[in-house]
Amino acid sequence: MRKVILYIAMSLDGYIAGPDDDLSFLNAFDHLDMVKSSYKDLLSHIDTILLGRKTYDWIVNHSPWPYQGLKTYVFSSKPYEIPYGIMTNEDPKKLVLGLKKQPGKALWLIGGGVLVQSLLDDHLIDEMVIAITPHLLGGGTKLFGNHQLEFDLTDVKHEENLILVTYQKKAV
Repeated sequence: MRKVILYIAMSLDGYIAGPDDDLSFLNAFDHLDMVKSSYKDLLSHIDTILLGRKTYDWIVNHSPWPYQGLKTYVFSSKPYEIPYGIMTNEDPKKLVLGLKKQPGKALWLIGGGVLVQSLLDDHLIDEMVIAITPHLLGGGTKLFGNHQLEFDLTDVKHEENLILVTYQKKAV
């Protein structure tokens, strides 16, 4: 069965985006070898991406589409036609459970606070790779809500001021 990998960055105080969905706090780390190699490794293990509409909008408004060749599902309560992938208002649990049963590589959960919370609620995140930046944003979009789940730490790396931690869903 395919797995869902949350590969994301967050501030030291737990935000994946600052106020007004600002992601600029992440720009200072793209040059790090650890970031480049972990991203390259991730891309070799996935064939599908999952993201929320705000994350999708931010990406298409700030860069050329970086995920050519990957099946893309964008979740939105008010879907519309998009040039990169499929925007859907289907229940994330139902869609992800269906995708997990299909043959293929892993699914990358890029983000969207609401989408991450939904998949955590449904226990559908199998692995989390979280880059922790040395920023205190004080507000924005939190990565985690009020979940009581346990994961096993499987790897920790650091370079300069960035920490990269990997967790696997705890076996039940």
